Amino acid sequence: MLDATHNTLIWKLKLPLKIKVFMWYLYKGVILTKDNLARRQWQGDRRCCFCSSNESIQHLLFDCHYAKFIWRIVQVSFNLIPPTSVHNLFTGWLDGINRKLKSQILVGASAICWAIWLTRNDIVFDKILAPSYLQVIFRGTS
Repeated sequence: MLDATHNTLIWKLKLPLKIKVFMWYLYKGVILTKDNLARRQWQGDRRCCFCSSNESIQHLLFDCHYAKFIWRIVQVSFNLIPPTSVHNLFTGWLDGINRKLKSQILVGASAICWAIWLTRNDIVFDKILAPSYLQVIFRGTS
């Protein structure tokens, strides 16, 4: 679970409140991905909208080829190894990086997670086609 240091860090990040709440829910593992909906007796299709694997938080944001490609763009652009999980994102991922830079990187990583989530929601609920990877990156930076 989030210890007090990491919990405080989320709320101190310079992000819109809705993204802070999203990131807190993300760490708690309660965002409504299809696996979480199924636990609540939802009977819909459990497949990821980007591929045919079952959707979970881990899959959607870190393991899906779509997310991996987006994180790879970040890696190439900033020479930063991508996080491997939500837990890794908030704990050991940025060990050894000074506090101010760590906060800035977490703002960017939060924006990427938020952009992937919004894109997923657009595809699932608005029935749009998956946008290009760069459109998701742009969405995260705007």
